[in-house]
Amino acid sequence: MMIGDLGDHISWVPTLARWHYDQWGALTRASSFEGYVALLTAAAASRTVPSVLIALGGGELLGSANLVTSDLPPRPKLTPWLAQLFVTPTRRRDGLGAALVRAILQRALQCGYARVYLYTSGTLPEYYRRLGWRVVERLEYLQRERTVMDFDVGSLVRSGILSSSFQRHQ
Repeated sequence: MMIGDLGDHISWVPTLARWHYDQWGALTRASSFEGYVALLTAAAASRTVPSVLIALGGGELLGSANLVTSDLPPRPKLTPWLAQLFVTPTRRRDGLGAALVRAILQRALQCGYARVYLYTSGTLPEYYRRLGWRVVERLEYLQRERTVMDFDVGSLVRSGILSSSFQRHQ
């Protein structure tokens, strides 16, 4: 398995757009599948923020994660955000999601950010807590309680878990 930039594997944009749009629909702020294809295509050209990292293995797309400027309209000053972490159902619970999260944190560090945010709901805050994220607040957004979390990327550098230069995870 390798994690790399979507821009280096642009043929996966339609598949990824379908996954993301079907999973999150209105939360993506794209009004259609085609709009999401355009959003991902633009983000794929970047190696900073926004970034789209994908996991590939055996010639298949296994998952992805995005690093975006803003993901929660009620909190526009917080930046950047981990968004749209997605792992194919057959590859869940094998560490792929955690590897994608680490790769996004590494990208944020490479871009000069010491803190990254995310929001989630349901049982997922516990998943992110196990990965070292902390709860910042809970709020209602789109008629649902959301949990805003953050991660101190600098703590991973200080502990030696992440390096200060971007590396692809294998």
